[in-house]
Order: sequence, then structure tokens, then C-alpha cells
Amino acid sequence: MKTIPYNSITQKVLIVVFCMFMTITASVKAKNSENMKKKILFVVTNHEKKGNTGEKTGFYLSEVTHPWDVLTSAGYEVDFVSPKGGKAPVEGFNLSDSTNKKFWLDTKYRQKIENTLNPESINPEEYAAIHFAGGHGAMWDLPNNKQLTAIASKIYENNGIISALSHGSAGLLNIKLDDKYLVEGKKINAFTNEEETAVKLDKAAPFLLESKLIEIGAIFEKSGLWQTHVTVDQRLVTGQNPQSAKAVGEALLEQLTAPETIAKLTMYEVPENASEQFRKALKDYVTASLSSKENIMAEAFYEQDKPNILWLIERWNGKKNLEDFGKKTQAKALQSLTEKSLKTSPKIYYVKDLEPLTKEQWRKTSKKEDNQLVIMLFVDGKKGTEQNFKDTYHIAMPQFRSEPGVVTYQLSEIEGDETQFVTYEKFRSNDAFQYHLNFPPIKPVIEYLETSIKKPPFQNGLHNLIEFAPLTRE
Repeated sequence: MKTIPYNSITQKVLIVVFCMFMTITASVKAKNSENMKKKILFVVTNHEKKGNTGEKTGFYLSEVTHPWDVLTSAGYEVDFVSPKGGKAPVEGFNLSDSTNKKFWLDTKYRQKIENTLNPESINPEEYAAIHFAGGHGAMWDLPNNKQLTAIASKIYENNGIISALSHGSAGLLNIKLDDKYLVEGKKINAFTNEEETAVKLDKAAPFLLESKLIEIGAIFEKSGLWQTHVTVDQRLVTGQNPQSAKAVGEALLEQLTAPETIAKLTMYEVPENASEQFRKALKDYVTASLSSKENIMAEAFYEQDKPNILWLIERWNGKKNLEDFGKKTQAKALQSLTEKSLKTSPKIYYVKDLEPLTKEQWRKTSKKEDNQLVIMLFVDGKKGTEQNFKDTYHIAMPQFRSEPGVVTYQLSEIEGDETQFVTYEKFRSNDAFQYHLNFPPIKPVIEYLETSIKKPPFQNGLHNLIEFAPLTRE
């Protein structure tokens, strides 16, 4: 029998087989990764009694089914976990609600809710979000379950989303990030004290949820009895009551499917004889941007000490939407003026927002009577200190945002260099800024700026900005 040399046909066959194996493996990995991102974890209670009332409780059916319907209709898979695992007790069992009936007749999901997973079996890396369903039972066994708290923390730290509905917000109480409560400084809502009194369970419950959330630093929002109310703040979605169930599901889905924000800062050094033309072009650009539903924010400024330095600051829902806007008349006019009038190209910074603001928060404005002050600070940190800077701001930024004189406060990382950052700070007045400089939480930030940047003093990176577009006020 003739022997085939290894280095000819055999080698080619092995290469083909290897390539096929790698292609299949990559495909499986991609599919698994995609599936992992399409999974949501629902947390339900195991607790069955409302204190000493003798009444039964559990998870409230519609607080599971309505978000479930929104999410599964969008292609997401939902898993259920409870503190003890196994069958979860249910209240609010109303099959005249078509969504409740749809869920209850779904064999797959009936099996899941009657055989909930144990926390020990959960891998947080598999989930894009975690949802805490309400029902009075949640008040007893969700707040102090360390395993569920750790799972939620990990999902959030992985850039995932946390949602909670009604009494499900009890599951948020002990979630901490770097020894700081997740809800501290964030806008939250939940079943209110008035609603608890209205159902005559304010004495039977182990605590009043609204009061407890405020006690640990949440900024509590609410509407009247049984009104739909949903609050979204920094990847945290909360709803007030069962009436808010579908709206919570929709808000969670919106967070899950939102395109990645593109944030762009452009600095123009303009000749004096072209200053008015540029300001008009930038005003037109900003006005047109703000009318686009895909725009998050757009503002234009000149520097207080250098009026020929102009800044355009903008954020969009995705790179494509920014590119599409570049085809608009106002964008083309600005580009044409730039090419015709500037000796040097504009300086462009693309940035990644840390703990980003919502569109609503970005578009918050000063009041008519305010003497607005806007500051942008570029920070060039020493290599190896950048995580310390982010950790310092992680603690301080929610407190800065809650100051009465702060309109907007955002820390961003400059893309392409992990040691470079920029803060954007909008105050109602100089008095508000002076209050900020003496605010105790700023001390660790100042200490970093005085010791850990490449080129002290840190004031070299400070820009005082005067807004000229859009100039809207409350």
C-alpha cells in the first residue's frame, strides 16, 4: 500500500478539520454569550404569612407576570430564584387578568415558578438584569438574604440592571457597592407609607419600606394611592405598586435595549473675525440636535477667559445616530465653516460616562433667577492611580449630585487613555459652587488632585464655561 506523505494531503485535511472545529466552537461560544445576555433573573419571596394577622402572602402575581410578558415578548428568557428555592407562595391570584392567565397557562413558566432556583445555583455572569418582585412576603425574607444581595451586586457591577417593584424594593435595602448602599443618593420608589396604611398593614409589616429607604439615603419619589409611578436612576428601575408592573417591565426593557451612548466634546479655537459666525452655526447645530429623539444632550459654550475658545458638548443614543445627524443641514453648515475658517482642526474628545445620567437628568436646567456657573475639569492622573480616582468619585458623585445648588454633575473617562478624565459640573450660582468646595465629601477628591495628577496644580485643567446654546431655563 502506498504511503501518503504527512506533509501533503494529511496536513491539509487536519487544517480543514481544525478550522471547522474552531468555527463551530466560536459559533457555540457566540450563541452561548448571546443567550447569557438575554437572560433575566426574577427574585420572589418564600414567606407565607403577613405578620400576626393570620393572612397569607407571597409574591404578588401581576408583579411577576406583567414584567415577564414585556420581557419574554422581546425575546428574553426569565429564570426564578427565591431565598429557599422550590415552590413560591402567591398572592393576588387573579386569572381574570389576561396576562396573569397567560403566564399561569404557560407550562414552562409554571414549572419554573413552582420550582424556583436556590441562590447557590445562580451564576450572576449569566444575567443582564435582576428583578425583585413584590408581594408583602418580600418584606420578611428578601432584605437580609446575603446570597441574593451578593448576586444583585455582581449583576450591577457587571453593568447590568436592577429593577424592583412595590415591596420588592425591600430586596434593595442591603445591596452595597464598596460599602455604600446602592440606593444612597439615587431616586427610588416603592410601596408607600400611605399605601401601607390604606391596606391596614402598617402595623403588621416588619418596617415601613418608604421610611427605611429614606433612612439609608434614597431620594424617595411617589405618586398618590395606586397611581402608576416608575423611577429610573443609574441602571436602577423601581415601581411604586402593582399598578406600575407593566411600566416597570417596559422601563427595564428600555434600559436593556438602549444603544451605547456616544459622548463627544469638541473644542474650536476660532479667529476673532469668525466668532459670531461660529456661535450662530453652533446654536443652529444645538437646536437641531435637541429636536432629535436620538439626542440625549447638546450644549455650546465659550470660555470665560478665552472667548475665542468654543466648546460643543453632545451625547447621542449610538454612533450611527450621531453619524446620521452629520448629514443634516446644520451639521454640514458647521463642518463647512470649520473647514473654511479654522487654521487648526477642532480638538475632539470621545468620553465614556461613569455612572451615567439619564436624558431627563442631562436636560435639567438652571432657573431663571440663577447666575449659572459651568466648570469642566480635565484630570491627567498618574499611571496606577486611576482606579483610586474612580473609587473616590464613586462614593462622592451621588452626594455631589444631591447638593441643592448642583444642576448637573458627571465624571467621564477619556477614551484611549485610562488615566485621563473630565468632570462636567453645572451649578446654579457661584455661591452653590463655593458650598461645593466646602462640602465634606469633596475632600478625598481634592486630596487626589493635589497628590496624584501628572502636572500639578490641577487648576491647569480647569475651564470656566459660559453657555450660549440652548440657554433654556426653568
